[in-house]
Amino acid sequence: MKIQVGEIPIAVEQRGSGRPIVVIHGWSADQRYMIADLEPIFEKHPGWQRFYFDLPGHGDTPAPPWLGNQQQMLEVVQSVAEQACGGEPFAVIGSSYGGYLALGLARIIPERLLGVALLLPDLPDDSGKRDVPKRTTIHADLTLFPDLAEDEQWIPDALVVHSAAALREIRQHDMPAYRRCDREFLKRLDANYLLPISLRQGARPFNQPSLIALGHQDATVGFRSQIKLLDEFPRATLSVADLVGHHFGRVEQPALFGALIVDWLERMEIGLK
Repeated sequence: MKIQVGEIPIAVEQRGSGRPIVVIHGWSADQRYMIADLEPIFEKHPGWQRFYFDLPGHGDTPAPPWLGNQQQMLEVVQSVAEQACGGEPFAVIGSSYGGYLALGLARIIPERLLGVALLLPDLPDDSGKRDVPKRTTIHADLTLFPDLAEDEQWIPDALVVHSAAALREIRQHDMPAYRRCDREFLKRLDANYLLPISLRQGARPFNQPSLIALGHQDATVGFRSQIKLLDEFPRATLSVADLVGHHFGRVEQPALFGALIVDWLERMEIGLK
C-alpha cells in the first residue's frame, strides 16, 4: 500500500490487526529487515497491527529534492504514522537511525504514543560524534566468508560472532536494501543529520512503557550515550547485551531480542486493559 505525504508516495506494509505499531527502519536499509526481525515475534504475540514503511530515499519510497534535514524527515514520519493509524494512539519501534527518529517522535508527540522501543538507537552528540567502543569480534571464523562480494567485505568485521546463519540473514534481508538506497540523497541528508536543537534533549519524561535495547559491542552507534536516556524514560527496560554489535535481532541474540520485545508489548498491554 501507499501513503501519500505531500508528493511523496510512501511504501507501507501492513501486517496483523489490533492496536497500531509503527516501525521505523535504519539508515540505508528498508522495511524488509525489520519485518524479518519482528514478524516471527508477532506471529506468536498477536493483537497488534504493524505498519512497516520505507523512509524516503530507501526501498520503494523516492526522496524529493527538497528533503534534506531531520526536521523535514521527522515531519514525514509523523504524517505517515498519523495516516496509517487513523488518528489512534500508537506505539513506535525504531532501529538505529529509525531509533533516532522514534526518539524525536517521543519528544514532540508523547501524548500520542502508547510506548516506544529504541533498538540500537543512533544518538550523536551536538558535534555529530558518537561514543563507540572499539570494533571487536569475540568468536571469529573467517572460513565462513570465502565468497564475499565487493560490497559484502564489511560483514566479518561487523559481526561480534561469526556464523553462517548471520551471513545468510544479512544477505537475504539487509544487502538488497543497501544496494538500492539513494546514495546521493543520503549524502545530502547526512550533511544535516542532527535533529533540531530543541529536540536533542528531552524536555520532560516520557511516561509510557519503553525499551532501550543496546549492544555492548556496538561500534556503529555505541551504548554509553544511550544509557543516559534512562532519566527521560522512567518506564524503560534497559538492555546492554553481550555478543551484540549493530545487528541485534535475528542476526545477533535473537532469543534475547524476542524476549525484550515481548516484555515491552506485555507492559503496554497491562496499561491498555
